[in-house]
Amino acid sequence: MPTLKKIKDTMKKQKIAADIMSQMDFDADSNDPKKIIAVIDKMDELLTKEQCLSVMEQQGCCKTGERDANCKAFAVKYADKTLAEKVELLSTVPYMMRPVLDSVNNTITVTYWGFQNGVHKGRNTCSCGTIKKLSQPFTVSPTYCGCCAGHFRYHYQNALGVKLKLISIPSSPLNTNCEGSCQFVFKIYTQV
Repeated sequence: MPTLKKIKDTMKKQKIAADIMSQMDFDADSNDPKKIIAVIDKMDELLTKEQCLSVMEQQGCCKTGERDANCKAFAVKYADKTLAEKVELLSTVPYMMRPVLDSVNNTITVTYWGFQNGVHKGRNTCSCGTIKKLSQPFTVSPTYCGCCAGHFRYHYQNALGVKLKLISIPSSPLNTNCEGSCQFVFKIYTQV
């Protein structure tokens, strides 16, 4: 899940102008979901969509542990396969969903169907621990979901041996009143 400190550090690394950053409240001692959402709303207002997604894809959580080991083992096991074959096989790794390769547009789309956790109403709910702290009704920009996309991006890059960049978030429970799934589209840049 994103933190104000991680967002601020990423923006500095990506050389976001200081005058733009000064308009955002980066209270380093607070990771109140409402403050994080306020910063993301300001990002949507002051940055390009590409900049917003680039910052947020760096926030992804859960980059260690069993999922990381499983994806790295997948990469070794299927090193001799084509990218199309690897994408098809990736759904065998627990929690890595069923990605779809679009070889014409050179993209991978991930659809993550949420779950009903009893906190939010609707067919799908956000799995982010920060969002779970919010009471309905609330509004959250889909830019926030770039953090979750960053989680998948990290693991997919390791498993598939490619470099990916988040280019869009067509759907999210956060912008569909919990009716839509999480959907992330990644551009494939290089095969390692």
